[in-house]
Amino acid sequence: MLSIRYIPAIVPAPILVPLIRNAMSADSNQPPATPRSEDEVLADPRLHEWLQRYHPLFHESCLKSYAQLLHELHHHGKNYEASLEYLLHQHDKAAAEALWLLQHQKLFDLECQWRAGLVAVPGAQLSSNFEDWHDDIQACPVLSPISDDEVAVLDAFLAESDEPDALDLGNPTHDFWLHRRYPHMRDADWDEQQDLTEFTQFWDQHRGTGYLRQLPDPRGEQEAHYEMAARAEQRRRNPPPPAAAADPRPHVPTYGAEFDDLAREWLRRFEPAVNLRQFEAKLQMAERLEGNDDTDLEVALERLKDAGPGLVPIQAHADWRQGIIEASNRYYLDQVRAALPHVYDAYCQREQLGIRQAPVAERRRRKRAATHFDWQQEIIREGRRALGEPDDLDF
Repeated sequence: MLSIRYIPAIVPAPILVPLIRNAMSADSNQPPATPRSEDEVLADPRLHEWLQRYHPLFHESCLKSYAQLLHELHHHGKNYEASLEYLLHQHDKAAAEALWLLQHQKLFDLECQWRAGLVAVPGAQLSSNFEDWHDDIQACPVLSPISDDEVAVLDAFLAESDEPDALDLGNPTHDFWLHRRYPHMRDADWDEQQDLTEFTQFWDQHRGTGYLRQLPDPRGEQEAHYEMAARAEQRRRNPPPPAAAADPRPHVPTYGAEFDDLAREWLRRFEPAVNLRQFEAKLQMAERLEGNDDTDLEVALERLKDAGPGLVPIQAHADWRQGIIEASNRYYLDQVRAALPHVYDAYCQREQLGIRQAPVAERRRRKRAATHFDWQQEIIREGRRALGEPDDLDF
């Protein structure tokens, strides 16, 4: 009987190493700890077999290019994936933030009614409760979920708006309540309508809620009454020191045209003539650049750089900068609008599954030392004590 002894094939080391490494990583589908070297790629029989269909002149160059690609992917592959993910979904975050404009607005509507005494809101003891809910709007417990018809209003707003800054995020009520309580703080040319954000004005027109801004505010007036009583009591307990004799001299200017005049005089009197000439040149340059909003232009160009291969129309404009800014703004708002449907779908899915919408905001809330309510309830209770009323918030 013929005996045949098995003689294992001798595999060259440059081939054996990558084969073993590939076998070890094949099951996990994880990349190796280090990329294959150029020598390993050049010795890979699988690649040589593949190259048999091509003319041999550039086989080695092709393999070296492939080795370089593997090295590049090993060191930068994750960045490529992250960058593409950003470009494909760069407007999702803005759309998600815009979506919460609806809840901010609904909370504003509710606060107007609560302040007027028309509704009772669970958990609302003071107006500062609404400020705290605005700060953590995604966890606000007193609002209904966002609805399709509300999203339609936001979509219409995005379609009509031409300024991304119109997407005011956060509490839209600050100027409204501040100027209602302290109307003297308005500038002389300030119109009451300016206390409302552009979205609030749009919302009121389309939802018929403008009357809410005209409701009286007895609750806010009562809170102000107690706050003033508390401050009066604080002044009584800690009277200010006697005022020193007034110095009749004016304060020296530190900025603006008056400072420029002062600096010009000092330069003329105390410095070399070249300094005055340079100062005048500085002022003239500032005057020429005034009105050229370089920041807006830079933002516009950055947005357009990430626009991809699609065309972005630019309307003719006497100022080319403004033409680019307007085109960029329109492109940006259109992209936010395009992202809105799937962002809203994700919101609805979380609602249906009972998943909290804002875990990050919740963590930020826990870290905050004190809430708006904590501050306000202390001063109001102090005011009630000063007036001989019960030390509570039942009013």
